[in-house]
Amino acid sequence: MVKGYLKKGFAAALALTIITGGMTALNVSAVENGELPVAAAEEISVLTNNSFIDFETIGVKKNITITGSASGGTGEYTYAYFYKKCYENKWSTKKNFSTTESVKLCPQTVTDYDICVKVKDSSGTVTKKYFVVKVNPALAIQAAVSPESIMKGQQITMTASATGGSGNYTYAYFYNRDGGAWKTVRNFSTASLVSLKPAYTGNYGICIKAKDSYGTVVKQYFNVPVSQIELNAYLDEEVVQIGDTVVVNGEAKGGDYTYAYFVQEKGSTTWKFIKNFSKSTSVEFKPQAVGEYTVCVKAKDTAGQIEKKYLSLNVVREKNDAKGITSRIIDDSMTQVQKVKAIHDWLVNNVDYDIENLRNGTVPDEDYTAEGLFENRKAVCDGYSKAFLQMAQCAGFEAIRVTGVGYNSTGSAENHAWNQIKVDGNWYNIDVTWDDPIIAGETDFDNLVYDYFLVPDKSFNRNHQADPGQTRYNCTADQPVEVITGDVLEQELANNEDWFYCETTDEVKAAASDILAKGKTQFTVIYKTDDMSATDVFYAGVDAGTASRKVSSTSCEYMAWKISSYEQMTIYFTLR
Repeated sequence: MVKGYLKKGFAAALALTIITGGMTALNVSAVENGELPVAAAEEISVLTNNSFIDFETIGVKKNITITGSASGGTGEYTYAYFYKKCYENKWSTKKNFSTTESVKLCPQTVTDYDICVKVKDSSGTVTKKYFVVKVNPALAIQAAVSPESIMKGQQITMTASATGGSGNYTYAYFYNRDGGAWKTVRNFSTASLVSLKPAYTGNYGICIKAKDSYGTVVKQYFNVPVSQIELNAYLDEEVVQIGDTVVVNGEAKGGDYTYAYFVQEKGSTTWKFIKNFSKSTSVEFKPQAVGEYTVCVKAKDTAGQIEKKYLSLNVVREKNDAKGITSRIIDDSMTQVQKVKAIHDWLVNNVDYDIENLRNGTVPDEDYTAEGLFENRKAVCDGYSKAFLQMAQCAGFEAIRVTGVGYNSTGSAENHAWNQIKVDGNWYNIDVTWDDPIIAGETDFDNLVYDYFLVPDKSFNRNHQADPGQTRYNCTADQPVEVITGDVLEQELANNEDWFYCETTDEVKAAASDILAKGKTQFTVIYKTDDMSATDVFYAGVDAGTASRKVSSTSCEYMAWKISSYEQMTIYFTLR
Protein backbone atom coordinates (compact mmCIF):
# COMPACT_ATOMS: atom_id res chain seq x y z
CA MET A 1 0.00 0.00 0.00
CA VAL A 2 1.32 3.53 -0.89
CA LYS A 3 2.14 5.52 2.20
CA GLY A 4 1.87 9.04 0.73
CA TYR A 5 -0.76 11.38 2.15
CA LEU A 6 -3.45 13.48 0.44
CA LYS A 7 -3.73 17.18 0.76
CA LYS A 8 -6.28 18.79 3.07
CA GLY A 9 -8.18 20.10 0.09
CA PHE A 10 -9.44 16.68 -0.66
CA ALA A 11 -10.87 16.21 2.79
CA ALA A 12 -14.38 17.40 1.99
CA ALA A 13 -14.59 15.18 -1.04
CA LEU A 14 -13.69 12.15 0.99
CA ALA A 15 -15.68 12.96 4.09
CA LEU A 16 -17.70 9.85 3.42
CA THR A 17 -17.63 6.47 5.01
CA ILE A 18 -17.37 3.73 2.40
CA ILE A 19 -17.84 0.09 3.33
CA THR A 20 -17.42 -2.44 0.51
CA GLY A 21 -16.25 -6.01 0.46
CA GLY A 22 -13.19 -6.26 2.60
CA MET A 23 -12.54 -2.51 2.69
CA THR A 24 -12.57 -0.72 6.02
CA ALA A 25 -14.35 2.63 6.59
CA LEU A 26 -12.28 5.78 5.93
CA ASN A 27 -11.53 7.68 9.05
CA VAL A 28 -12.97 11.21 8.57
CA SER A 29 -10.86 12.79 11.26
CA ALA A 30 -7.78 11.36 9.65
CA VAL A 31 -8.76 12.95 6.37
CA GLU A 32 -9.37 16.32 8.00
CA ASN A 33 -5.95 16.14 9.52
CA GLY A 34 -4.38 15.36 6.18
CA GLU A 35 -3.50 11.82 7.24
CA LEU A 36 -5.64 9.76 4.80
CA PRO A 37 -3.69 6.87 3.15
CA VAL A 38 -3.55 6.73 -0.58
CA ALA A 39 -5.61 3.48 -0.54
CA ALA A 40 -7.71 2.20 2.39
CA ALA A 41 -6.35 -0.99 4.00
CA GLU A 42 -8.30 -4.23 3.27
CA GLU A 43 -8.98 -6.64 6.16
CA ILE A 44 -9.21 -10.17 4.63
CA SER A 45 -11.28 -12.76 6.72
CA VAL A 46 -9.68 -16.15 7.51
CA LEU A 47 -10.28 -18.98 5.01
CA THR A 48 -12.42 -21.61 6.78
CA ASN A 49 -12.78 -25.26 5.68
CA ASN A 50 -16.42 -26.32 6.16
CA SER A 51 -16.20 -29.66 4.33
CA PHE A 52 -18.20 -32.65 5.55
CA ILE A 53 -18.96 -36.35 4.88
CA ASP A 54 -22.37 -38.06 4.97
CA PHE A 55 -21.40 -41.17 7.04
CA GLU A 56 -18.80 -41.77 9.70
CA THR A 57 -19.63 -45.49 9.85
CA ILE A 58 -20.42 -47.52 6.75
CA GLY A 59 -20.38 -51.01 5.34
CA VAL A 60 -17.59 -52.13 3.08
CA LYS A 61 -18.01 -51.31 -0.65
CA LYS A 62 -20.58 -48.64 0.09
CA ASN A 63 -20.12 -45.06 -1.18
CA ILE A 64 -19.23 -42.18 1.10
CA THR A 65 -20.05 -38.73 -0.25
CA ILE A 66 -17.34 -36.18 0.59
CA THR A 67 -18.43 -32.58 0.15
CA GLY A 68 -16.02 -29.65 -0.04
CA SER A 69 -17.18 -26.34 1.41
CA ALA A 70 -15.46 -23.12 2.50
CA SER A 71 -15.98 -19.58 3.68
CA GLY A 72 -13.72 -16.53 4.06
CA GLY A 73 -10.48 -16.08 2.17
CA THR A 74 -10.39 -14.47 -1.24
CA GLY A 75 -11.84 -15.25 -4.58
CA GLU A 76 -13.06 -18.65 -5.85
CA TYR A 77 -12.38 -21.89 -4.03
CA THR A 78 -10.91 -25.09 -5.35
CA TYR A 79 -11.00 -28.45 -3.56
CA ALA A 80 -8.80 -31.52 -3.33
CA TYR A 81 -9.74 -34.92 -1.81
CA PHE A 82 -7.35 -37.48 -0.32
CA TYR A 83 -7.72 -40.76 1.59
CA LYS A 84 -5.72 -43.57 3.11
CA LYS A 85 -6.20 -46.59 5.33
CA CYS A 86 -5.53 -45.72 8.93
CA TYR A 87 -2.44 -47.89 9.17
CA GLU A 88 -0.84 -46.45 6.00
CA ASN A 89 1.40 -43.41 5.78
CA LYS A 90 0.89 -42.52 2.16
CA TRP A 91 -2.22 -40.63 1.05
CA SER A 92 -4.03 -41.47 -2.14
CA THR A 93 -5.60 -38.74 -4.25
CA LYS A 94 -9.27 -39.11 -5.00
CA LYS A 95 -9.40 -35.79 -6.91
CA ASN A 96 -6.89 -32.99 -6.94
CA PHE A 97 -7.69 -29.29 -6.78
CA SER A 98 -10.69 -28.38 -8.90
CA THR A 99 -13.99 -26.66 -8.49
CA THR A 100 -15.70 -30.05 -7.95
CA GLU A 101 -17.59 -29.65 -4.70
CA SER A 102 -18.24 -33.36 -3.94
CA VAL A 103 -16.81 -36.76 -4.72
CA LYS A 104 -17.71 -40.32 -3.78
CA LEU A 105 -15.34 -42.79 -2.17
CA CYS A 106 -16.09 -46.55 -2.07
CA PRO A 107 -13.87 -48.29 0.53
CA GLN A 108 -12.97 -51.86 -0.43
CA THR A 109 -11.42 -52.97 2.84
CA VAL A 110 -12.81 -53.43 6.34
CA THR A 111 -10.77 -50.99 8.41
CA ASP A 112 -10.72 -47.35 9.49
CA TYR A 113 -10.10 -44.80 6.69
CA ASP A 114 -8.59 -41.34 7.04
CA ILE A 115 -10.00 -38.67 4.74
CA CYS A 116 -8.54 -35.24 4.09
CA VAL A 117 -10.29 -32.39 2.25
CA LYS A 118 -8.21 -29.34 1.23
CA VAL A 119 -9.69 -25.98 0.27
CA LYS A 120 -7.66 -23.32 -1.58
CA ASP A 121 -8.74 -19.78 -2.36
CA SER A 122 -7.56 -17.54 -5.23
CA SER A 123 -4.73 -16.10 -3.16
CA GLY A 124 -3.30 -19.61 -2.77
CA THR A 125 -4.21 -19.98 0.86
CA VAL A 126 -4.93 -23.65 1.72
CA THR A 127 -6.79 -25.10 4.70
CA LYS A 128 -7.37 -28.77 5.53
CA LYS A 129 -9.99 -30.82 7.33
CA TYR A 130 -9.67 -34.46 8.44
CA PHE A 131 -12.23 -37.23 8.98
CA VAL A 132 -12.10 -40.83 10.20
CA VAL A 133 -14.55 -43.31 8.68
CA LYS A 134 -15.08 -46.73 10.24
CA VAL A 135 -15.66 -49.30 7.50
CA ASN A 136 -17.49 -52.38 8.81
CA PRO A 137 -18.14 -55.71 7.13
CA ALA A 138 -21.15 -55.76 4.85
CA LEU A 139 -24.54 -55.65 6.57
CA ALA A 140 -25.61 -59.17 7.60
CA ILE A 141 -28.80 -60.44 9.22
CA GLN A 142 -29.10 -63.19 11.81
CA ALA A 143 -32.78 -64.18 11.89
CA ALA A 144 -34.65 -67.21 13.21
CA VAL A 145 -38.16 -68.62 13.48
CA SER A 146 -39.42 -70.99 16.16
CA PRO A 147 -40.76 -73.60 16.01
CA GLU A 148 -39.95 -74.81 12.51
CA SER A 149 -43.40 -76.36 12.11
CA ILE A 150 -46.62 -75.79 14.04
CA MET A 151 -50.24 -76.79 14.33
CA LYS A 152 -52.91 -74.28 13.36
CA GLY A 153 -53.55 -71.90 16.24
CA GLN A 154 -50.02 -72.01 17.59
CA GLN A 155 -47.62 -69.05 17.34
CA ILE A 156 -44.54 -68.58 15.18
CA THR A 157 -41.91 -66.49 16.97
CA MET A 158 -39.60 -64.45 14.71
CA THR A 159 -36.36 -62.92 15.93
CA ALA A 160 -33.81 -60.73 14.16
CA SER A 161 -30.43 -59.13 14.76
CA ALA A 162 -27.83 -57.64 12.44
CA THR A 163 -24.10 -56.96 12.23
CA GLY A 164 -21.93 -54.85 9.96
CA GLY A 165 -23.13 -52.01 7.79
CA SER A 166 -23.56 -48.53 9.21
CA GLY A 167 -25.39 -49.56 12.39
CA ASN A 168 -28.68 -48.24 13.85
CA TYR A 169 -30.59 -51.27 12.65
CA THR A 170 -34.32 -51.61 12.07
CA TYR A 171 -36.23 -54.78 11.21
CA ALA A 172 -39.32 -55.72 9.21
CA TYR A 173 -41.32 -58.97 9.16
CA PHE A 174 -43.50 -60.37 6.37
CA TYR A 175 -45.31 -63.62 5.52
CA ASN A 176 -47.21 -65.30 2.73
CA ARG A 177 -49.26 -68.49 2.57
CA ASP A 178 -48.65 -71.12 -0.11
CA GLY A 179 -46.68 -68.68 -2.28
CA GLY A 180 -49.35 -65.94 -2.29
CA ALA A 181 -48.95 -62.21 -1.86
CA TRP A 182 -46.67 -61.01 0.91
CA LYS A 183 -48.33 -59.43 3.92
CA THR A 184 -46.72 -57.27 6.60
CA VAL A 185 -46.55 -58.51 10.18
CA ARG A 186 -44.57 -55.40 11.28
CA ASN A 187 -42.78 -52.84 9.14
CA PHE A 188 -39.33 -51.42 9.87
CA SER A 189 -38.84 -50.66 13.55
CA THR A 190 -36.35 -51.48 16.27
CA ALA A 191 -38.46 -54.50 17.38
CA SER A 192 -36.20 -57.55 17.27
CA LEU A 193 -38.92 -60.05 18.20
CA VAL A 194 -42.47 -60.42 16.86
CA SER A 195 -44.97 -63.27 16.67
CA LEU A 196 -47.47 -64.53 14.11
CA LYS A 197 -50.46 -66.78 14.80
CA PRO A 198 -51.55 -68.36 11.50
CA ALA A 199 -55.31 -68.73 11.11
CA TYR A 200 -55.09 -71.30 8.32
CA THR A 201 -53.11 -74.39 7.44
CA GLY A 202 -50.53 -74.37 4.64
CA ASN A 203 -46.91 -73.54 4.00
CA TYR A 204 -46.06 -70.14 5.41
CA GLY A 205 -43.18 -68.22 3.85
CA ILE A 206 -41.48 -65.89 6.31
CA CYS A 207 -39.26 -62.99 5.24
CA ILE A 208 -37.28 -61.02 7.83
CA LYS A 209 -35.42 -57.86 6.73
CA ALA A 210 -32.74 -55.78 8.42
CA LYS A 211 -31.89 -52.20 7.39
CA ASP A 212 -29.01 -50.00 8.54
CA SER A 213 -28.84 -46.19 8.72
CA TYR A 214 -27.28 -46.09 5.23
CA GLY A 215 -30.48 -47.65 3.88
CA THR A 216 -28.92 -50.97 2.96
CA VAL A 217 -31.42 -53.84 3.32
CA VAL A 218 -30.66 -57.55 3.72
CA LYS A 219 -33.21 -60.33 4.17
CA GLN A 220 -33.58 -63.94 5.17
CA TYR A 221 -36.32 -66.41 4.22
CA PHE A 222 -37.91 -69.32 6.09
CA ASN A 223 -40.67 -71.85 5.44
CA VAL A 224 -42.95 -72.96 8.28
CA PRO A 225 -45.54 -75.70 7.59
CA VAL A 226 -48.77 -75.07 9.49
CA SER A 227 -50.86 -78.21 9.79
CA GLN A 228 -54.06 -79.40 11.29
CA ILE A 229 -53.87 -81.97 14.06
CA GLU A 230 -53.86 -85.26 12.16
CA LEU A 231 -56.26 -87.33 14.18
CA ASN A 232 -56.72 -90.99 13.31
CA ALA A 233 -59.89 -92.15 15.08
CA TYR A 234 -61.84 -95.33 14.47
CA LEU A 235 -64.01 -98.01 16.05
CA ASP A 236 -62.85 -101.61 16.12
CA GLU A 237 -66.36 -102.42 14.86
CA GLU A 238 -68.97 -100.07 13.46
CA VAL A 239 -71.85 -102.54 13.88
CA VAL A 240 -72.10 -104.38 17.20
CA GLN A 241 -74.66 -106.43 19.04
CA ILE A 242 -76.39 -105.16 22.12
CA GLY A 243 -74.20 -105.94 25.12
CA ASP A 244 -70.97 -105.98 23.11
CA THR A 245 -68.06 -103.89 24.26
CA VAL A 246 -67.18 -101.13 21.82
CA VAL A 247 -63.50 -100.16 21.49
CA VAL A 248 -62.85 -96.55 20.43
CA ASN A 249 -59.38 -95.63 19.22
CA GLY A 250 -57.85 -92.19 18.79
CA GLU A 251 -54.29 -91.22 17.99
CA ALA A 252 -52.86 -87.98 16.61
CA LYS A 253 -49.48 -87.41 14.98
CA GLY A 254 -46.91 -84.67 15.21
CA GLY A 255 -47.06 -83.60 18.84
CA ASP A 256 -47.91 -84.34 22.45
CA TYR A 257 -51.66 -84.94 22.77
CA THR A 258 -54.36 -85.91 25.21
CA TYR A 259 -57.63 -87.51 24.16
CA ALA A 260 -61.27 -87.35 25.21
CA TYR A 261 -64.12 -89.63 24.14
CA PHE A 262 -67.87 -88.91 24.03
CA VAL A 263 -71.00 -90.68 22.81
CA GLN A 264 -74.43 -89.41 21.81
CA GLU A 265 -77.57 -91.41 21.02
CA LYS A 266 -79.39 -90.53 17.82
CA GLY A 267 -82.04 -87.91 18.50
CA SER A 268 -80.42 -86.76 21.73
CA THR A 269 -78.77 -83.37 22.22
CA THR A 270 -76.69 -84.58 25.14
CA TRP A 271 -73.15 -85.89 24.86
CA LYS A 272 -72.01 -88.35 27.51
CA PHE A 273 -68.43 -88.78 28.65
CA ILE A 274 -66.77 -92.08 27.94
CA LYS A 275 -63.41 -90.77 29.18
CA ASN A 276 -62.18 -87.21 29.66
CA PHE A 277 -58.84 -85.90 28.44
CA SER A 278 -55.97 -88.25 29.24
CA LYS A 279 -53.11 -89.99 27.46
CA SER A 280 -55.32 -93.02 26.69
CA THR A 281 -55.40 -93.74 22.96
CA SER A 282 -58.28 -96.20 23.29
CA VAL A 283 -61.28 -96.67 25.54
CA GLU A 284 -64.09 -99.18 25.89
CA PHE A 285 -67.79 -98.71 26.58
CA LYS A 286 -70.91 -100.83 26.36
CA PRO A 287 -74.03 -99.32 24.70
CA GLN A 288 -77.16 -99.90 26.77
CA ALA A 289 -79.73 -99.80 23.98
CA VAL A 290 -80.23 -100.80 20.37
CA GLY A 291 -79.94 -97.89 17.95
CA GLU A 292 -77.61 -95.51 16.18
CA TYR A 293 -74.91 -93.62 18.04
CA THR A 294 -72.36 -90.92 17.25
CA VAL A 295 -68.97 -91.23 18.91
CA CYS A 296 -66.75 -88.14 19.16
CA VAL A 297 -62.98 -88.38 19.65
CA LYS A 298 -61.07 -85.21 20.54
CA ALA A 299 -57.30 -84.68 20.47
CA LYS A 300 -55.80 -81.68 22.30
CA ASP A 301 -52.23 -80.45 21.95
CA THR A 302 -50.13 -78.66 24.56
CA ALA A 303 -51.27 -75.27 23.24
CA GLY A 304 -54.91 -76.19 23.87
CA GLN A 305 -55.82 -76.63 20.20
CA ILE A 306 -58.46 -79.33 19.67
CA GLU A 307 -59.23 -81.48 16.65
CA LYS A 308 -62.23 -83.79 16.66
CA LYS A 309 -63.65 -86.62 14.60
CA TYR A 310 -67.09 -88.11 14.59
CA LEU A 311 -67.71 -91.83 14.15
CA SER A 312 -70.96 -93.69 13.48
CA LEU A 313 -71.93 -96.74 15.53
CA ASN A 314 -74.89 -99.04 14.98
CA VAL A 315 -76.05 -101.30 17.82
CA VAL A 316 -78.28 -104.15 16.62
CA ARG A 317 -80.09 -107.14 18.05
CA GLU A 318 -78.95 -109.66 15.46
CA LYS A 319 -78.15 -113.00 17.01
CA ASN A 320 -74.48 -113.77 17.28
CA ASP A 321 -73.02 -117.22 17.55
CA ALA A 322 -69.71 -118.59 18.75
CA LYS A 323 -68.18 -118.70 15.27
CA GLY A 324 -69.03 -115.08 14.41
CA ILE A 325 -67.81 -113.67 17.70
CA THR A 326 -64.63 -115.74 17.75
CA SER A 327 -63.68 -114.72 14.22
CA ARG A 328 -64.01 -111.06 15.23
CA ILE A 329 -61.88 -111.15 18.35
CA ILE A 330 -58.91 -113.33 17.36
CA ASP A 331 -56.55 -113.48 14.40
CA ASP A 332 -53.61 -115.53 13.22
CA SER A 333 -51.04 -113.06 14.58
CA MET A 334 -51.95 -113.97 18.17
CA THR A 335 -50.19 -116.59 20.25
CA GLN A 336 -52.30 -119.43 21.61
CA VAL A 337 -52.33 -117.84 25.06
CA GLN A 338 -53.48 -114.52 23.57
CA LYS A 339 -56.29 -116.24 21.69
CA VAL A 340 -57.58 -117.95 24.84
CA LYS A 341 -57.27 -114.63 26.69
CA ALA A 342 -59.36 -112.90 23.98
CA ILE A 343 -62.16 -115.48 24.40
CA HIS A 344 -61.94 -115.27 28.20
CA ASP A 345 -62.00 -111.44 28.18
CA TRP A 346 -64.90 -111.22 25.72
CA LEU A 347 -67.06 -113.42 27.92
CA VAL A 348 -66.18 -111.52 31.10
CA ASN A 349 -66.57 -108.06 29.54
CA ASN A 350 -69.74 -108.75 27.54
CA VAL A 351 -71.73 -111.16 29.70
CA ASP A 352 -73.35 -110.49 33.06
CA TYR A 353 -73.81 -113.25 35.61
CA ASP A 354 -77.58 -113.42 36.24
CA ILE A 355 -77.30 -113.01 40.00
CA GLU A 356 -80.75 -111.42 40.39
CA ASN A 357 -82.63 -114.40 38.93
CA LEU A 358 -80.35 -116.82 40.76
CA ARG A 359 -81.19 -115.22 44.13
CA ASN A 360 -84.89 -115.19 43.31
CA GLY A 361 -84.87 -118.78 42.07
CA THR A 362 -86.15 -117.64 38.66
CA VAL A 363 -83.21 -118.46 36.39
CA PRO A 364 -84.59 -118.90 32.84
CA ASP A 365 -83.61 -121.96 30.81
CA GLU A 366 -81.65 -119.89 28.28
CA ASP A 367 -79.19 -118.85 31.05
CA TYR A 368 -77.94 -122.44 31.03
CA THR A 369 -77.13 -122.41 27.29
CA ALA A 370 -74.48 -120.89 25.06
CA GLU A 371 -77.18 -119.69 22.68
CA GLY A 372 -78.96 -117.82 25.48
CA LEU A 373 -75.68 -116.25 26.53
CA PHE A 374 -74.95 -114.98 22.99
CA GLU A 375 -78.49 -113.67 22.57
CA ASN A 376 -79.11 -112.06 25.97
CA ARG A 377 -75.58 -111.52 27.28
CA LYS A 378 -76.67 -113.10 30.56
CA ALA A 379 -75.93 -116.55 31.94
CA VAL A 380 -75.00 -118.70 34.90
CA CYS A 381 -71.98 -121.00 35.05
CA ASP A 382 -73.48 -123.56 32.65
CA GLY A 383 -73.95 -120.87 29.99
CA TYR A 384 -70.42 -119.51 30.51
CA SER A 385 -68.77 -122.94 30.28
CA LYS A 386 -70.77 -124.02 27.22
CA ALA A 387 -70.11 -120.75 25.39
CA PHE A 388 -66.38 -120.96 26.21
CA LEU A 389 -66.26 -124.52 24.88
CA GLN A 390 -67.90 -123.53 21.59
CA MET A 391 -65.66 -120.48 21.10
CA ALA A 392 -62.49 -122.42 21.97
CA GLN A 393 -63.38 -125.13 19.45
CA CYS A 394 -64.13 -122.46 16.80
CA ALA A 395 -60.63 -121.12 17.43
CA GLY A 396 -59.15 -124.60 16.86
CA PHE A 397 -58.42 -125.58 20.46
CA GLU A 398 -58.94 -128.96 22.06
CA ALA A 399 -61.17 -128.27 25.07
CA ILE A 400 -63.71 -129.93 27.35
CA ARG A 401 -66.40 -128.89 29.81
CA VAL A 402 -66.23 -130.17 33.41
CA THR A 403 -69.09 -130.26 35.93
CA GLY A 404 -68.80 -130.67 39.65
CA VAL A 405 -68.79 -128.67 42.86
CA GLY A 406 -67.23 -125.31 43.57
CA TYR A 407 -66.57 -123.95 47.04
CA ASN A 408 -67.42 -120.25 47.05
CA SER A 409 -65.87 -117.44 49.09
CA THR A 410 -68.06 -118.33 52.11
CA GLY A 411 -66.85 -121.96 52.00
CA SER A 412 -70.23 -123.29 50.83
CA ALA A 413 -70.40 -125.93 48.11
CA GLU A 414 -72.49 -125.21 45.02
CA ASN A 415 -73.04 -126.97 41.73
CA HIS A 416 -70.65 -125.56 39.21
CA ALA A 417 -69.24 -125.96 35.68
CA TRP A 418 -65.91 -124.91 34.16
CA ASN A 419 -63.50 -125.90 31.36
CA GLN A 420 -60.15 -127.41 30.54
CA ILE A 421 -58.19 -126.44 27.43
CA LYS A 422 -54.97 -127.59 25.78
CA VAL A 423 -52.60 -124.66 25.09
CA ASP A 424 -49.11 -125.03 23.61
CA GLY A 425 -49.17 -128.77 24.40
CA ASN A 426 -50.24 -128.38 28.07
CA TRP A 427 -53.65 -128.86 29.63
CA TYR A 428 -54.95 -126.08 31.89
CA ASN A 429 -58.02 -125.39 34.00
CA ILE A 430 -60.06 -122.26 33.24
CA ASP A 431 -63.14 -120.91 35.04
CA VAL A 432 -64.53 -117.90 33.19
CA THR A 433 -67.49 -117.56 35.59
CA TRP A 434 -65.32 -117.04 38.64
CA ASP A 435 -63.10 -114.57 36.74
CA ASP A 436 -66.28 -112.45 36.35
CA PRO A 437 -66.85 -111.79 40.07
CA ILE A 438 -70.25 -110.62 41.30
CA ILE A 439 -70.11 -111.54 44.98
CA ALA A 440 -71.67 -108.77 47.12
CA GLY A 441 -69.10 -106.71 48.97
CA GLU A 442 -66.21 -107.75 46.73
CA THR A 443 -64.56 -104.88 44.91
CA ASP A 444 -62.76 -105.16 41.58
CA PHE A 445 -61.70 -102.33 39.32
CA ASP A 446 -63.30 -103.44 36.09
CA ASN A 447 -64.94 -106.77 36.87
CA LEU A 448 -62.17 -108.79 35.24
CA VAL A 449 -59.57 -110.97 36.96
CA TYR A 450 -57.31 -113.86 35.96
CA ASP A 451 -57.36 -115.93 39.14
CA TYR A 452 -58.72 -118.97 37.27
CA PHE A 453 -57.15 -118.39 33.86
CA LEU A 454 -54.95 -121.29 32.67
CA VAL A 455 -54.09 -122.55 36.13
CA PRO A 456 -52.76 -125.97 37.29
CA ASP A 457 -54.57 -128.50 39.46
CA LYS A 458 -52.49 -127.68 42.55
CA SER A 459 -54.22 -124.32 42.91
CA PHE A 460 -57.47 -125.00 41.04
CA ASN A 461 -58.48 -128.12 42.96
CA ARG A 462 -58.49 -126.26 46.28
CA ASN A 463 -62.00 -125.04 45.54
CA HIS A 464 -63.08 -127.12 42.50
CA GLN A 465 -64.07 -130.80 42.66
CA ALA A 466 -65.15 -132.63 39.51
CA ASP A 467 -68.09 -135.07 39.54
CA PRO A 468 -67.13 -138.74 39.71
CA GLY A 469 -66.62 -140.32 36.31
CA GLN A 470 -65.98 -137.00 34.59
CA THR A 471 -63.47 -136.92 31.77
CA ARG A 472 -60.73 -134.55 32.79
CA TYR A 473 -57.02 -134.09 32.26
CA ASN A 474 -54.18 -133.68 34.71
CA CYS A 475 -53.00 -130.08 34.60
CA THR A 476 -49.45 -129.78 35.87
CA ALA A 477 -48.05 -126.76 33.99
CA ASP A 478 -47.92 -123.51 35.94
CA GLN A 479 -50.08 -120.59 34.86
CA PRO A 480 -48.13 -118.61 32.21
CA VAL A 481 -48.08 -115.59 34.48
CA GLU A 482 -45.24 -113.84 32.62
CA VAL A 483 -47.23 -113.71 29.41
CA ILE A 484 -50.54 -112.81 31.02
CA THR A 485 -49.02 -110.29 33.42
CA GLY A 486 -47.19 -108.59 30.55
CA ASP A 487 -50.32 -108.28 28.40
CA VAL A 488 -52.61 -107.26 31.23
CA LEU A 489 -50.14 -104.82 32.77
CA GLU A 490 -49.44 -103.16 29.46
CA GLN A 491 -53.15 -102.64 28.83
CA GLU A 492 -53.85 -101.50 32.39
CA LEU A 493 -51.05 -98.95 32.45
CA ALA A 494 -51.96 -97.66 28.98
CA ASN A 495 -55.62 -97.18 29.88
CA ASN A 496 -55.09 -95.51 33.26
CA GLU A 497 -53.11 -92.33 33.65
CA ASP A 498 -50.94 -92.06 36.77
CA TRP A 499 -50.77 -95.84 37.31
CA PHE A 500 -47.40 -97.47 37.91
CA TYR A 501 -46.08 -101.02 38.18
CA CYS A 502 -43.42 -101.11 40.91
CA GLU A 503 -41.15 -103.90 42.06
CA THR A 504 -39.29 -101.98 44.79
CA THR A 505 -40.05 -99.28 47.35
CA ASP A 506 -37.57 -97.00 45.54
CA GLU A 507 -39.74 -97.26 42.43
CA VAL A 508 -42.79 -96.34 44.53
CA LYS A 509 -40.96 -93.28 45.89
CA ALA A 510 -39.93 -92.25 42.37
CA ALA A 511 -43.54 -92.53 41.17
CA ALA A 512 -44.80 -90.49 44.13
CA SER A 513 -42.17 -87.80 43.55
CA ASP A 514 -43.14 -87.61 39.87
CA ILE A 515 -46.83 -87.18 40.76
CA LEU A 516 -46.13 -84.46 43.33
CA ALA A 517 -43.82 -82.62 40.93
CA LYS A 518 -46.75 -82.44 38.50
CA GLY A 519 -48.99 -80.97 41.19
CA LYS A 520 -51.19 -84.07 41.41
CA THR A 521 -52.41 -85.64 44.63
CA GLN A 522 -52.97 -89.35 43.90
CA PHE A 523 -51.54 -92.29 42.01
CA THR A 524 -52.05 -96.07 41.85
CA VAL A 525 -49.36 -98.73 42.25
CA ILE A 526 -49.64 -102.33 41.04
CA TYR A 527 -47.22 -104.63 42.84
CA LYS A 528 -46.59 -108.30 43.49
CA THR A 529 -47.09 -109.40 47.06
CA ASP A 530 -43.87 -111.46 46.80
CA ASP A 531 -41.97 -108.19 46.16
CA MET A 532 -43.58 -105.86 48.70
CA SER A 533 -46.31 -105.76 51.30
CA ALA A 534 -49.08 -103.17 51.36
CA THR A 535 -47.34 -101.56 54.34
CA ASP A 536 -44.09 -101.27 52.35
CA VAL A 537 -45.86 -99.55 49.48
CA PHE A 538 -47.78 -97.14 51.68
CA TYR A 539 -44.80 -96.00 53.75
CA ALA A 540 -42.70 -95.55 50.60
CA GLY A 541 -45.40 -93.10 49.49
CA VAL A 542 -45.34 -91.42 52.91
CA ASP A 543 -41.55 -91.05 52.71
CA ALA A 544 -41.74 -89.43 49.29
CA GLY A 545 -44.45 -87.05 50.46
CA THR A 546 -42.45 -86.07 53.53
CA ALA A 547 -39.31 -85.51 51.45
CA SER A 548 -41.21 -83.21 49.08
CA ARG A 549 -42.19 -80.88 51.98
CA LYS A 550 -45.51 -80.36 50.16
CA VAL A 551 -47.61 -83.02 51.91
CA SER A 552 -49.40 -82.67 55.22
CA SER A 553 -50.98 -86.16 55.30
CA THR A 554 -51.13 -89.40 53.29
CA SER A 555 -53.86 -92.06 52.99
CA CYS A 556 -54.50 -95.10 50.80
CA GLU A 557 -56.88 -97.78 49.56
CA TYR A 558 -55.70 -101.21 48.44
CA MET A 559 -57.24 -104.44 47.16
CA ALA A 560 -56.56 -107.49 45.04
CA TRP A 561 -55.58 -106.90 41.44
CA LYS A 562 -56.58 -108.94 38.37
CA ILE A 563 -54.09 -111.76 38.90
CA SER A 564 -53.51 -113.83 42.01
CA SER A 565 -50.64 -112.65 44.24
CA TYR A 566 -50.86 -109.10 42.85
CA GLU A 567 -52.42 -106.10 44.56
CA GLN A 568 -53.03 -102.49 43.75
CA MET A 569 -52.90 -99.49 46.06
CA THR A 570 -54.10 -95.95 45.45
CA ILE A 571 -52.19 -93.41 47.53
CA TYR A 572 -53.72 -90.00 48.27
CA PHE A 573 -51.77 -86.90 49.34
CA THR A 574 -53.16 -83.87 51.15
CA LEU A 575 -51.07 -80.84 50.27
CA ARG A 576 -50.13 -78.19 52.79
